[in-house]
Amino acid sequence: MTRLLSLLKGYKLQQIAVILLGTGTVLAGVGLMTSSGYLISRAAERPMIVDLFAVTAAVRFFGISRAVVRYFERVISHDLTFKILRRLRSLFYEKLEPLAPAQLMGRRAGDLLTRIVSDVDTLQNVYLRVISPSIVAVLVTIITCGALLFFSPWLSLAAFVFLFLNGVGVPLLITRLAKGLGREQVRGKSDMNAYLVDRLQGIHDLLSFNRADDAKRDVGLMQSEVAALQKKQSYVTGLQDSLSTFCAHAGMFTVLIVAIPIVVAGEIQGVMLALLTLGVLTSFEAVQSLGTAYQHLEASKESSRRIYSITDRRPAVQSPDTPAPLPEQFQIGFDSISFSYKEEFITIDDVSFSIPHGGKTAIVGPTGCGKSTLVHLLMRFWNPDKGKITVGNADIRSLDVESLRSCFSVVSQDTYIFNKTLRENLKVADHNAEDEHLLRILQEVGLSDLLNGSSPGLELMLGDQGMRLSGGERQRLSIARALLKNAPVFLIDEPTANLDTITEHKILKLLHRYMHDRTTLFITHRLTGMDRFDQILVMDRGKIIERGSHDELLQHMGLYKRMHAQQQELLTADV
Repeated sequence: MTRLLSLLKGYKLQQIAVILLGTGTVLAGVGLMTSSGYLISRAAERPMIVDLFAVTAAVRFFGISRAVVRYFERVISHDLTFKILRRLRSLFYEKLEPLAPAQLMGRRAGDLLTRIVSDVDTLQNVYLRVISPSIVAVLVTIITCGALLFFSPWLSLAAFVFLFLNGVGVPLLITRLAKGLGREQVRGKSDMNAYLVDRLQGIHDLLSFNRADDAKRDVGLMQSEVAALQKKQSYVTGLQDSLSTFCAHAGMFTVLIVAIPIVVAGEIQGVMLALLTLGVLTSFEAVQSLGTAYQHLEASKESSRRIYSITDRRPAVQSPDTPAPLPEQFQIGFDSISFSYKEEFITIDDVSFSIPHGGKTAIVGPTGCGKSTLVHLLMRFWNPDKGKITVGNADIRSLDVESLRSCFSVVSQDTYIFNKTLRENLKVADHNAEDEHLLRILQEVGLSDLLNGSSPGLELMLGDQGMRLSGGERQRLSIARALLKNAPVFLIDEPTANLDTITEHKILKLLHRYMHDRTTLFITHRLTGMDRFDQILVMDRGKIIERGSHDELLQHMGLYKRMHAQQQELLTADV
């Protein structure tokens, strides 16, 4: 809670305004009811109409002012809350981004989405229903009891007892009865949302394998569990409303009973009786909602814990306090690199090689041998367990992470397509690119068909994860992004995995044209165009087992020659 309250720093004036306006709203209501009660009682005595002008004006004033003050209180309080939630979401994303991908492995996308949306939304209860209303309740209680002291200490004491019961006793009882419900609801909704996101992303597979009914059944069970928790919560809320209403009316009647002997004794005028009772009843508005607020406080605490459990994580990769300048030459060196995602399974074992500035190196080998991991280490998604990686003779750990990554144009195996337009997906690589440049790149990578006919062209919506694109089109879009970024180092991972042979040759020709003056690390298991590379590294089980040019490797009876022979047989069979 302390960390949540710290977000209020910088908004002191707004917070004070909310408290004052909230207090003013309740007091305007008290003023309206007391002046109305006095007006009715005084009118029953049939005074001169002139004697009622002041009271009538007070009724009008409090009636109008209550509405006006309430309006501004709601506007300012909600504006303040939304500012804090926006700040919290921004903080969450700022902390989340450096954690990817190392600290987010195994995290479900739906769970992270729930934390940044639903969990943050839940925290609005803290600011809207707990902090300001609690302070307002204290102020109104002090003012009400203080005003009653002018009439009788016993009236003040009676009102205080029931205001205290309603504002403190009832919330404590309700919080105890609702213990665990808020936490279980947050977790239940989180699990259900994560499950739904996963199933929606894989809905095509569910339909293809006729498993949609299983998913609906699972969602139904989760929904039933959440509904059962909400039902228990509603029972507690109903009890809270009943107890709060009972305390309010019990307080009013107690004040009435205490006031009657005082009126009979002549210490208070009889016309003041309605004023006192109605005023006390209306003052309970300040404490009426505290039971509900504190009932949801547990859910807010659980949501806060879930958010900070992510943001408090230390990134696996961090920039140095004083980063070294970026090199002018972009030669790359791997010196005795070892790495494992898990301690019991070594992914990379004592790998060493170098690529001169402007050199082109290909890494080949079977799936799972560690080729892509080398790219991840070079981009500092992880740090190696042993050894050193250099760019331009500088250890990459001495460079700023963001600056280092800006030097790489990357074509990855897993191309993420945002649910945005074609233009916006391309501008991920270069947000300043003009439409003419985008069209030219699309033409070069063979995506001009997306722009033909009656299609919306660059305004084409690609859908969730690029559902409107084929696997080959997604791969070519990834290549288009790399060409748009036009960085001094190309990191290309399986660029033609989803392409036919003819398109593959066209794409490779295009890539080699862009690669001619750039340092290039090219990863593939398809040995097409290998004669264009300066050196080829053959990996197997995390180690480099062969290295040399295309012709040199074909002269040895090793893995490279066997892979080449197998692929030639497949090509011959296809023909």
